[in-house]
Amino acid sequence: QFFDELITREWHTYESPEWDARRRFEVDSLFRLLSPRKILDVGCGCGFHDVLMAEKLHVEEVIGIDYSEKSVETANRIYAHRKVQRRVEDISQMTASGRYDLVVSFQVIEHLSDVAAFLRNCQRQTAPGGYVAVVTPNRMRLANRLRILAGARPTLVDPQHYREYVPAELTAIGEDLGLKYFGSFAYGISLRIPKTGLNLLPLQASLHLGHLFSFMSDCFCVVFKCEADQ
Repeated sequence: QFFDELITREWHTYESPEWDARRRFEVDSLFRLLSPRKILDVGCGCGFHDVLMAEKLHVEEVIGIDYSEKSVETANRIYAHRKVQRRVEDISQMTASGRYDLVVSFQVIEHLSDVAAFLRNCQRQTAPGGYVAVVTPNRMRLANRLRILAGARPTLVDPQHYREYVPAELTAIGEDLGLKYFGSFAYGISLRIPKTGLNLLPLQASLHLGHLFSFMSDCFCVVFKCEADQ
């Protein structure tokens, strides 16, 4: 219901040059690691990522699923693409399995209480030798490191988040399920002026500094490989 209302009444919050640049950086960084043909995007939201991935030459199909009916409707209207299909669906309820070269989620896992179950469902949808990729905020980003140094508690990027992680935590959860760590990347360092939210670092500099100094980046991605004998 929250996302139905957000995407219907506050579509302008999805339109941001900074956000678009970050999403492009996410997809470009991911595709430097992988070359999938068939992709499942779990929690596709407004659909921007789907189109970015579909535009890659080797990609044959992108399926986007989301809880939010309005998100799927809006994504199909605003970000339509001949290689992209979207539907309202819960990955835990999907009956078919083992079809996708890549199952990816962008800023989804931090909203969930049972991360292991989510990764297990992603793993079930991944073809043998395929990949599961998770992009999520970094709990130990620069802003929270500075808060800790000042004696304060770290904060969530969004109060809708259930929990935020560091790469080692997500890697350990995946490996406990039999997923094999394959690679990772990070991006973004934000040094924002209080109350205004203005980042003192230029956008491109911020993105690349986070890539270089991953331990204090805004976000990160962990990629797991599903072994053929699983």
